[in-house]
Amino acid sequence: MKKATDNAGLAQQYNALASQGAALGLVKEDEASIERYVTQKALDGLYFMIGEQEKAFRRDPVGATSSIVRKVFGALP
Repeated sequence: MKKATDNAGLAQQYNALASQGAALGLVKEDEASIERYVTQKALDGLYFMIGEQEKAFRRDPVGATSSIVRKVFGALP
């Protein structure tokens, strides 16, 4: 992602505008860098999916676990 946005100049443009917005209080400081913003959103998505899996484990511990075990070890001969 970083390489693609660097090539297009998008990251520099976003970072420049967002840092101006942060200085004016229009943009949160942690969103003033596109790299930091995208990383945070990816982590948010990951933690959401972990939470959803945790809910499935709590609803049906045996079924959810065996499903995961099949997915993990199903590719093994």
